[in-house]
Amino acid sequence: MTRLQKTARAFALLTLSGSALSLSACGQEEESAFAPTCPHVEILGEAADSYQYDGRGLDAGSLVSHASMTGLTGNCEAGPKKSVRTRISVAMDVERGPAAKEQTITLPYFIAVLHDGNIIDKKMFDVPVTFEGNASSAVLRTPVRIIDVPASPELQQTNYALEVGFQLTHAQLDYNRAHLRPANFHEKTN
Repeated sequence: MTRLQKTARAFALLTLSGSALSLSACGQEEESAFAPTCPHVEILGEAADSYQYDGRGLDAGSLVSHASMTGLTGNCEAGPKKSVRTRISVAMDVERGPAAKEQTITLPYFIAVLHDGNIIDKKMFDVPVTFEGNASSAVLRTPVRIIDVPASPELQQTNYALEVGFQLTHAQLDYNRAHLRPANFHEKTN
């Protein structure tokens, strides 16, 4: 995939509003003895970090928070109506900056559903982060989110993928592109 294609897909992921698209599979109600293949799941490198500033500048003294997605856990199984039910939880490291005025911040993130490389749905979530006492950092795992996608008739392949990232503004995405080294996440299976 070219850099232009990746940029276009990242832009589409960040601007696509959540839709009410139904992802239930159609077809015969024949049952299979084998579990369907899980969709490929990854963290979108350009949206793996979220920097929030107070609007006075981009220096350390103006930082409200910095959050990083550090990993994914989950599983999948056969779901209702010929679908694959995927459960996903995101691990995050969050730092509270010197410009933070509140004990709690809210981090918006998304899980996008892609079919053959095209975005067909996007689910938005918020995770509140509370810093206890004088704590300046927190490590957390989001609640498990359930995403159903149609099961492929071919049990060993799927044309669906899920991409996860922080919901960023255009300015935040530009900041990540200009200041951060591209994150590369590698799939680990047990």
